[in-house]
Amino acid sequence: MEIKNSSILIAIIIVIALPATTMVVAYMLTKNPALRPLARTLNDEAIYRGEAVAVEIVAHIRWTTGRQKSFTRRELSNVVQRAFRAHGVTARVVFETVNSADPVTITYRVGRNTIGPSRINKAGDTVSNAVAVYRMYQMSAPVRR
Repeated sequence: MEIKNSSILIAIIIVIALPATTMVVAYMLTKNPALRPLARTLNDEAIYRGEAVAVEIVAHIRWTTGRQKSFTRRELSNVVQRAFRAHGVTARVVFETVNSADPVTITYRVGRNTIGPSRINKAGDTVSNAVAVYRMYQMSAPVRR
């Protein structure tokens, strides 16, 4: 009796999980947002087709390895994210490791706009510029009803 109940339970789990698992695998292979289960946003498909621009602030940090630094990657990432949170927005931080003795630089990308590169000690001066561009994108977004 217990084997029969177990097999029914396994069959139910397979019937429920198989479609979602198949769609996740299909999304991972094609990157088509129409195939992504349970995580669709209003403009995913428009972004995929190139009709819209994904708007987020990306802080692209060029991390050089040939220079002594008084901060770590984690500390720098936290400082950048706090600077944007002070303005009420979030930023994604991406590091690019470069074998160079140049100073560490940061470039902000908002939609199709690029602000920088600037040295880390001047990065705070351009945070407000990135936030202003981000807000312009938010104001120009169509209102959904």
